Amino acid sequence: MRLPFRNYLSTPLTIFIEPVCDQYDVPAGGEAVVTLEDGHPHSIDVHPDNWVSIWNEGPEFATVELFDEHQFSFLGKNKD
Repeated sequence: MRLPFRNYLSTPLTIFIEPVCDQYDVPAGGEAVVTLEDGHPHSIDVHPDNWVSIWNEGPEFATVELFDEHQFSFLGKNKD
C-alpha cells in the first residue's frame, strides 16, 4: 500500500513510523510516499502540530521516499 503525503504548509511536516519510531521530515511544499505491506493492520494519526504518526503492524519495515517541491512539481507534465 502506497500512502502519499503532500506538505502544503510553509514549515516541515514530520512523519513518525511506529513501532520502531523512524522519523522523516517532509520539507515545506514537499511530498512523502510511505509504502506499507498489504494485508496487515495499520493506522494513521494526524496531529495539528505538523506531524503524522503511522502505526505499521506488518512484519516488513515501511519504506519512505521524500521529494522536495522541485521533484514532485514536475510529475505528470507532458514532455514536448
